[in-house]
Amino acid sequence: MEALEVMVAQAGGWPEAAVPGARVLLKVNMLAAKAPERGITTHPEVAAAVGLLMKARGCRVFLGDSPGGAVKGVERYWRNCGYLDLSLETGITLVNFESAGSRKVTVRGREYHISKGILDGFDVRINLCKFKTHTYCRITNALKNSFGIVPGLGKAMLHMRSPRPKDLAVNIVDLYETARFDLHVSDAILAMDGLGPSTDGRSRLDGVLAVSRDGVCLDAAMCAMAGLPPMELDTTREARKRGLGKDPGDVTVNGYHRFPNFNIPGESWLNRVPPFLGTIARSILRVAPRSNSNCTGCGFCAKSCPVDAIEMKGNRAYMKRGKCIMCLCCHELCPENAVEIRMPVFRHTRT
Repeated sequence: MEALEVMVAQAGGWPEAAVPGARVLLKVNMLAAKAPERGITTHPEVAAAVGLLMKARGCRVFLGDSPGGAVKGVERYWRNCGYLDLSLETGITLVNFESAGSRKVTVRGREYHISKGILDGFDVRINLCKFKTHTYCRITNALKNSFGIVPGLGKAMLHMRSPRPKDLAVNIVDLYETARFDLHVSDAILAMDGLGPSTDGRSRLDGVLAVSRDGVCLDAAMCAMAGLPPMELDTTREARKRGLGKDPGDVTVNGYHRFPNFNIPGESWLNRVPPFLGTIARSILRVAPRSNSNCTGCGFCAKSCPVDAIEMKGNRAYMKRGKCIMCLCCHELCPENAVEIRMPVFRHTRT
């Protein structure tokens, strides 16, 4: 924790509102109900370090996120991701974003339903993001972690209204502006590359922790260290168009590190078609996920699909290509690692 204190000091210090009695929210990445050693979610040890330092300052600390499958109960996520034990050991309070309800928010003319659990009642919001690859967005880190402020399957609906990754990036940056995080801590101690952000990705021990007061700058620095030019990330490019963050060349990094042989999904071919053709092109050329022999027929994917594109036949899930919107919720939420992604044409991987 001493090292973390030094890093925070170098990044500009703890948020000014982190005073005795302040309510502090740790917004983690709790994508799937998987063990922390899988590298899919924010590691509970990282959350514990930040939370205990906040408690030492006299703050009241809370932790939460809204994974897509939490509409059926978030307790399984807390338990499997290690946050329940964390809460019992440290006294950090777990927050259920679903039960808190939502509020309609308009950002630049676009409407979102945001969990009241993050909008109300907190003096400080700390973004504890997980650094990993993403087959749709390429890399997920600080800005993408804002997606979790939308409760339940509302995130899948945003996928449905975003025919191209660059369209989804517009929504993500809207949510980042809404979340108003005061500090960002990126967990790349156990990172992930390849076909992330979930079960098909490759966990890797890189041992990196990064801290910044600005999420756009943090994403730019982390992308550069992974070998991806920062402006090739849709969310960074969209944020810079709005004047958020700094030009990547102006970002100062203390303790620069290079992620060796970091495999990043290539840019989606959907970004290369005009907006009005995005939906049509995706419907013609998409390749729907499919279940494999691990499928037990539990039906969790079918219940979670926002467009009812999954049918259960016997003990197997079948994805309907004509209805699938490639939101990848089935892949991210499957408890049995039974959903495979088949990459469409016009895609490459950057190493």
